[in-house]
Amino acid sequence: MPKKKSHKKRKKNRRGWSSLLWLFFTATLVGGGVYAGIYLEKNTVIQEVRFQGNSFTDDSTLTAAIDWPVGMLADSVQFSGLAESLKRVPYVQDVSVNMNIRGTLTFNIYERDPIAMLVNGNRRMYVGEGGVKLPIIPGNIQNVPLLYGFPVHSAGDTLSSYEFMQVEAFLSEAKANQVGWITISEVAWNEREGVVALTHENGVKLIFGRDNFREKVRNWEAFYTNVVAGKGIQTFSSVDLRFEGQVVTQHI
Repeated sequence: MPKKKSHKKRKKNRRGWSSLLWLFFTATLVGGGVYAGIYLEKNTVIQEVRFQGNSFTDDSTLTAAIDWPVGMLADSVQFSGLAESLKRVPYVQDVSVNMNIRGTLTFNIYERDPIAMLVNGNRRMYVGEGGVKLPIIPGNIQNVPLLYGFPVHSAGDTLSSYEFMQVEAFLSEAKANQVGWITISEVAWNEREGVVALTHENGVKLIFGRDNFREKVRNWEAFYTNVVAGKGIQTFSSVDLRFEGQVVTQHI
């Protein structure tokens, strides 16, 4: 009987050593793999650069915006610096970067969407959220309202006045409202009435004033659905939505 117990103990010891050796071997492989991955990433030569996600900005414009990294070791490239250079391009709002071990460096481009087209005489330019002015790209025309009353200068400049922030707040609420967005064709600002818009149909004047645009756009949606749909847009010359709890209209 004692011999049998000794034999069982030896079996348990062997199993224990086998488990420890297996864990050590696995840890070595995993650790070596991680180390090899880091080593390869740091010592990979950049062979190719790709851009994806860009529709307004062509690849040649993005290429010209950065110091070309092809042929350089990945470890010697300041990727954050390249991303910041790309974000100076007007349409580029944000950038993320990834690279594979084959040396392909990919910039994921996140672009601004135009919210209106600035019009000043015969000069036109888009404007995006935050007041960033954006060039018009031939072949990529956006269906956005025309915006009057603001200067049209070089792309990349930013509108930051109180007046523009009021208009931007209105456009944001109008865009989030299906009726608001499809019925409005032109927007302007004036000191007496604040934000003013014209409808696509018949150019009816809509007066939204200042602030509280979510409620005012919803009031326009309700008025358009319940009143305009029955009487016809052609019966109105203006709709004043500045006052809480009421809509003031003028008829033709």
